[in-house]
Amino acid sequence: MTFTTKLICFSYSCSSHPPDIIKEVKYSNKILLPPNVLRELIHGKYEMPYFFKIENIETKFGQYCGVQEFSSPPGVVHIPYHIMSGLGIKEGDNIEIKLATPVDGSYVKLQPHTIKFIELEDPKALLEKALSNNYPIITEGHTIAIEDKTTNTVYHIDIVKTEPAPVIKIIDVNINVDFDPPLDYIPPPVVDIYDEEKFPGKGHRLGEE
Repeated sequence: MTFTTKLICFSYSCSSHPPDIIKEVKYSNKILLPPNVLRELIHGKYEMPYFFKIENIETKFGQYCGVQEFSSPPGVVHIPYHIMSGLGIKEGDNIEIKLATPVDGSYVKLQPHTIKFIELEDPKALLEKALSNNYPIITEGHTIAIEDKTTNTVYHIDIVKTEPAPVIKIIDVNINVDFDPPLDYIPPPVVDIYDEEKFPGKGHRLGEE
C-alpha cells in the first residue's frame, strides 16, 4: 500500500529553519517534512531513499520531489517557491503527498533557456553539482532552476527527455546527458555554395543572347 498524507504547504521563506539550510534548498526540488512522516515510513518498512509526489488537490497537477530533512513543524511541508508557483499552490494551501518509487535513470536531454549558461567557464561542473545535490529525481517536461553561487545568477533548464521513464532517479546511477541548443540560440545564416559542376559557364542577364 502506498503512503499518502495531506499537509499544509508553505515556502521556505515562511520557514524558521537556519538561513544556510534555506539557501541550500531554495533552488532544488527537495522538501521538508515533519518528523511523524519519517516515523510512519519506518514503521511501514518503506524502502529508502524516499521520494514524493506533491499534488495540488484542486487541479491534481503534481511534481516529484526528494526530501531534505524531516524537520518541519507538525502538519506542515516546506516546498521551494518555484515549485509551488509551477503547481499553482499558495502559502497555506492543503496539498497531498504521495510516496513515489521512481526507476533508475539512464539518459536525460537538457535544454538551457539562455546561451549565457553555456558561455560560463565550466557549465558542466555547475550542472553536475546542482543535479547531484539538489535534484535527486527529475521529470520529463519540467523546468529546473540552478544557481551559480559565485555570481548569484539563477539559470533555468528544461528537462526535454528522460529514459527509461518520464520520471527518473538520477542519484547513485550512471546516466548519459545530452543537450539541445539554448532556447535563445540563433543559428548562423545558411550560405549557398555555387556548384560549378552542376552549373558550368559564366552567368548572364536573363533575356540576353
